[in-house]
Amino acid sequence: MALAEQLVIPDYLYGKSIAILGYSREGMDFAKMLRDHDISVVIGLRPVDDLWTEAERDGFHVKNLWDAVESADIIQVW
Repeated sequence: MALAEQLVIPDYLYGKSIAILGYSREGMDFAKMLRDHDISVVIGLRPVDDLWTEAERDGFHVKNLWDAVESADIIQVW
């Protein structure tokens, strides 16, 4: 069974915007799982980060770290 199928999303996350700072394998998986549960996700990266393009290709809105933090209700650092 996949992790996303096992995880129970707390009610307080729904209707919130979550900034995932970093796009490591774990951050990527977590961001996709949240998005699959209709939770708004923005990825925060440094402008020079090579993963910026990959995150955009995966369909995420990507912002620099400061803008991502300012735009989110909840911040998760990976």
